[in-house]
Amino acid sequence: MPWQQEYKSRLTSPEEAVSIVKDGDRVVVPLTEQPMSLIRALAQRAHEVSGATLSVAVPQFDVGPFLDAGWNVEIENFIGPYGRPYENDGIVPYVPLAFSLTFKSPDERPDSSKPIDVALVSVAPPNNHGQITFGPQAWYKRGFVQRADRTAVEVNPALIRTHGDTFMPLKDITKLVEVEPPKDGRQRLNRAIAALTKERRAAIEEIVALVNPNRLVPAIPYLDTIDLNRLKTQLGIDDPSPESRAIAENVKRLIPHGATIQVGVGTPSSYMPRLGVFDDKIDLGLHTELTVPGVAKLVETGVINGSRKTIHKNRAVAVSWSGANDEDLQVIDNNPIFELYSPEYLLDPWLIAQNHAQIGMNNALSVDLTGQIASESVLGGRMINGIGGQPETHIGALYSKGGRAITMLYSTALEGAVSRIVPKLESGELVTMPRFWADTIVTEYGVADLLGKNHKERAEALIAIAHPDFRSGLKKSLSSGFIS
Repeated sequence: MPWQQEYKSRLTSPEEAVSIVKDGDRVVVPLTEQPMSLIRALAQRAHEVSGATLSVAVPQFDVGPFLDAGWNVEIENFIGPYGRPYENDGIVPYVPLAFSLTFKSPDERPDSSKPIDVALVSVAPPNNHGQITFGPQAWYKRGFVQRADRTAVEVNPALIRTHGDTFMPLKDITKLVEVEPPKDGRQRLNRAIAALTKERRAAIEEIVALVNPNRLVPAIPYLDTIDLNRLKTQLGIDDPSPESRAIAENVKRLIPHGATIQVGVGTPSSYMPRLGVFDDKIDLGLHTELTVPGVAKLVETGVINGSRKTIHKNRAVAVSWSGANDEDLQVIDNNPIFELYSPEYLLDPWLIAQNHAQIGMNNALSVDLTGQIASESVLGGRMINGIGGQPETHIGALYSKGGRAITMLYSTALEGAVSRIVPKLESGELVTMPRFWADTIVTEYGVADLLGKNHKERAEALIAIAHPDFRSGLKKSLSSGFIS
């Protein structure tokens, strides 16, 4: 039948769409751009379904109704503000699985893997050929849809169309639901802002005035608790600190002409394009997990052209355009230079390592004097976030010929009260990158190149880039002989 007819035959209401969820099902919801009309409808009937599991990455909604209904809930990849309290209290477990390994278990070990019964995802409207794409934040939406027994999707006309390996025929979709987010989203945002305290409301209104309000819709559930400084950073509208500027100057000299770059979301790495780290570079390439404000403009101006890349030459490739600001999205929209690929392919460390001079740039919360990098937890194992794509992009860059894995962090936390470079990680702290894969650590005080150094040499290099107020204490811990 014509695709238009097939499309209409699958079109239904959110309530009818989630009726495909049965007792004992495992329901998966990929991260970002989550289909909230389907989530709300499923939460309403959660008590009607027994023995089910909800597996979600960075929940953009309260998972409480599912827990109250007796569902099992787990969080993958990232945690986020909504999932953090449940994970920290031991109510919702975290799945520490690298992006590129998401489907290894179901594909290679089906007898022991968790089922993918139902996938709930958001998509852009079909193109003229009846194929759907997954908007700017594809992640592993397509992988789940392809493997799920049943699929319900929310068709969101606000999502841009993207190029790359992102297309899927309608026949792979069980149920379709259409939404109109621009109008409804602004109304929901206004209602959420009105419910805030006067001081909080004023702060949010300042942010709304600087960005497309629709970009704040995913943050509606936690507008009352989200760190507004972090939100501004993600939106690309905050003012980088002097420490960020100093780190940018240190990173700038580590980026050679012709390098292929990856920039992680978070601080201080998100500031790098805005602080001119790449402006005077020639023939850069882009092979990244996601993006940060200003990267698309670097492609548009030719700073990033991919001419020296080894794979996906002359293309800017990513798993998601998460982190792009409004200007970036205008450049990316339906632009064939920008391509998205599934994480199980693009984030394979051995694929990344094939690039010429791949430079990975990620962040850390703390680093100990042996070079252990902690990017997920604080205070002895209290999780702040998950691993994301850091391990894969770090390892891929490290093994790339001419490559480098850069880890950035501010020298202190809590307004200078504590050092982020520590003698040893606290008991229970989660190690994101083990010391034998540590490479280049950057703070506002300099660069510590750890590759090939012994424990004592690493400690000395790290102490040299710690905050001056803490160097004597770090030296004392070193002289006490706890590192050999």
